[in-house]
Amino acid sequence: MVRVNVKFMSIVRLQAGADEIEFTSQSDTLGNVVKEVARKYNVTDLILTPDGNVKPWARILVNGRSQDYIGGMNGKLSDGDRIALIYSFPYHENV
Repeated sequence: MVRVNVKFMSIVRLQAGADEIEFTSQSDTLGNVVKEVARKYNVTDLILTPDGNVKPWARILVNGRSQDYIGGMNGKLSDGDRIALIYSFPYHENV
């Protein structure tokens, strides 16, 4: 089990209806936690492909660094880690 802070950025924040949340998961892998958060906050279509990979224009940061630094979506999370979900493709909303 892991407890993390998740920050929704850009249009992801609008769709999620929240700026930042604290989230507890039974899993400690980034991929599983992101899937759970994305499903719960209705942002899967912005962040993940149907097979669970990160979309090319989406970014996932863990403690301010690309998810690649912790082993990608299979990387292990620790209590207190900070995850940022970012949709970096241009859009017209004022966010």
